[in-house]
Amino acid sequence: MPSLARRAARPSSALIAALAALAGTPLAAQSDPFELPKGLTAQTVRPDDGPRLSEITVDGRSRARMITVAGSGSALTINAEDARAAGLPVPDGVDGPIKLADLKLYEWKYDSLRQRLSVKLFRHGDGDNLKDFAARGEAASESAPLLALRVDYDLTATVARGHSSAGGLVSATVVYGNFALNSSARAATDPQLGSPALLRLDTTARLAFPEKGWSASVGDFVSAGSQSQRAVRMGGVQIASDFDLRPDLVTVPLPEFAGSVAVPTTIDVLAGDQRYQLGEVAPGDFTVRNVPSQPGRGEASVILRDALGREVVQTARFYISNELLAPHTTDFAVNAGFVRRRYGIVSNDYGQLAATAYVRRGLSSYLTLEASGEWTQGVGNAGVRGDFVIAKVALATVEARMSRDSIAGTGTLLHVALESVGPKLGGSIRATLPSANYRDVATRLGDDPPPREYAAQFFYRFSADSELQLSYARQQYRSLLPTGLGDRDSEVLNANFRARLSKRATLFAGGGMRRGNSGTAYSAAIGISLSLGGRTNAGAYASYDDGNLAGSATYAHDAQADGEFGYRGQMNVSETSQRLTGGLTWRDRRVFLDGQIEEVDGKFAARANARGTLLLAGGTVFARNQSGGSYALVRTGKVGGIPITRENQDVGVTDESGLLLVQDIPAQATIKIDVKADKLPADALVRETTHFIRVPRRAVALVDIETLRFRPVLRKLTDPSGQPLPAGLPVKALPSGETTIVGFDGVAEINAGTGDTRLMVGNAGQFCVVDLKGVALERGDDHPLACQPAAIANDGAGDGQLTTGRIAAKDRKKRERPPRRAVALSGS
Repeated sequence: MPSLARRAARPSSALIAALAALAGTPLAAQSDPFELPKGLTAQTVRPDDGPRLSEITVDGRSRARMITVAGSGSALTINAEDARAAGLPVPDGVDGPIKLADLKLYEWKYDSLRQRLSVKLFRHGDGDNLKDFAARGEAASESAPLLALRVDYDLTATVARGHSSAGGLVSATVVYGNFALNSSARAATDPQLGSPALLRLDTTARLAFPEKGWSASVGDFVSAGSQSQRAVRMGGVQIASDFDLRPDLVTVPLPEFAGSVAVPTTIDVLAGDQRYQLGEVAPGDFTVRNVPSQPGRGEASVILRDALGREVVQTARFYISNELLAPHTTDFAVNAGFVRRRYGIVSNDYGQLAATAYVRRGLSSYLTLEASGEWTQGVGNAGVRGDFVIAKVALATVEARMSRDSIAGTGTLLHVALESVGPKLGGSIRATLPSANYRDVATRLGDDPPPREYAAQFFYRFSADSELQLSYARQQYRSLLPTGLGDRDSEVLNANFRARLSKRATLFAGGGMRRGNSGTAYSAAIGISLSLGGRTNAGAYASYDDGNLAGSATYAHDAQADGEFGYRGQMNVSETSQRLTGGLTWRDRRVFLDGQIEEVDGKFAARANARGTLLLAGGTVFARNQSGGSYALVRTGKVGGIPITRENQDVGVTDESGLLLVQDIPAQATIKIDVKADKLPADALVRETTHFIRVPRRAVALVDIETLRFRPVLRKLTDPSGQPLPAGLPVKALPSGETTIVGFDGVAEINAGTGDTRLMVGNAGQFCVVDLKGVALERGDDHPLACQPAAIANDGAGDGQLTTGRIAAKDRKKRERPPRRAVALSGS
């Protein structure tokens, strides 16, 4: 608000003051110093239209810089430089005064009494006018990485025909945050021919960079590549993008809308069968991004409704595919190392050096380009690929590759594909056409060259619960090995139908033809699946395959939750044999057990299986019934019985040591770990109940929830002479840090549940200490606690050391003349 001095400085205000001084009598001036002269009113004084400084607010926010305005009403002007500084849309090249009415403003108002200009701008697709379905606020992670050892196991024992065998897969991983060192092995009492009883499978060290969305691995891995690059096992280095590290990142182009409104308007989005209410947008431009949609052809609409209820609908058609990358998104991989051979047979067999790489880039919502290459001794291979949308109804793919082999010479490969998938009708066709001399790394390592391949798929959905599918594929293989089977063809045609008959019954049927060098065979099948409610299901199935008839029936009751039993039975009958199978499962929190007995043509066999995870974290060993996933170790001090929830779902209570291992944590996602406050033990005190955490993939995070036992005890505190300490002195319990004050008669409340060892009593410069070691606070002992004089010695490197009791004779000189970094304190 302008000051009185500023008002007096105006010509109109000065005129009023001068006339009042001349016309009024001294007595009148004393009685009413603000009385206007006779015949003169505020309305008769013309407002000042000259330049003047004013405040300005833009969209409700005050600007620190004052502005210069002049005129009044619709002729009000503002200095162009001031307007630009305030963020108003001033045309380029304009200087000096400019009328506010000439600027593209949604609304402006000038308060001459307060000298304040209030402006509302048209929005430009920002702020509340930017509606992004993928945007979400990421709370800071309140967990810490925890060094842990996890051992995943899958053990099996079998007895059949009087012979028994046992074996299993074991994977041991040391994890710390985004770093993991893993090694897996297979053990068997009856290994395959030529394979050892104990076989190493993979050993890999991996470091992830979630902020950048990529990871680096050293050790054994499977090469990552484009669709046309055949994967090989290597021992070496791999650097690759990993979108799983960025769950907040939208990697597929999704529909978006842009438009403008002249008045405040509510906005809804209709996509598929879902309607999303996005709230109100301010006048100006608006943008709606990342509308949730299914892959394939689609349609989405934006519904705008103004204050008068008038609706405007904007509709957009689009085509979404997982083969496309969102604009400015890059996917890549670089693999280099020695090719691993005879994997699963020998532990260490590494051959020649090889390298592969690819990079994909989303240039727009309709175009993604890729370049790739691979090399090993004697062969090099490179190619380019493009995926692009045609008329928003189909996706086309074109890829061309060229190879150079030291033996075969130069070869080429052409891959083309076209797909169009819709809610009811869809299909795809593709062809891969390598030349006779085309080679890649896999071929150089002993595999057959890529086959010439033609494929087509078609589907039609009669309703949401019934669908017909047709598929055709033809492959032409060429073998380069002398002992190979030579050139061979394979042709497959299949038709499948599925329909839901009721809420509990689903019918499926299919038939097909396959043709190869050995002849042509036909097959057909029909079956029904029944959901009997809850965890129980059944089914029946009949088939015909190249002249052989067979049938089967199943019944199962699954164990889905911890502590549940499950069972199953199956019967298979054919023209030449019959088989009966029965199984029993038990799911415990610590392990999953499964047993099976089967009879085949009068011969019996049995199998037992156990699988789960052992986790060593926080000095404790935990056992869980499943492998994979991430974990959070919740620690509530040393207080047990604290109920914990994950995303408002109960997950258990902490044990006597105050620990609870929470499983099924989605990797890299923000998850809420909470204390169920209404179920806390009566003597538990939790300072902060809610924590938001993010845990790396297959890692363990520590979530510390500060929890104390609250068992108040009143005890009298005295000085060494037995006199009660004065009321009002602060008391700090150590090491918990809880604070209180001394009450009347020296009585203080002490929390006996924290296990504190001492109390510091007093103010700065004057302390005494109560030693609680060996004091039975909760046994009804009401003897006073003596507070001994104390000294705090501070060496400048951290917290001071507390010394109590008498000062030794050798320290008397120090007491008489304290050193520079020691402070002598005495009790009350």
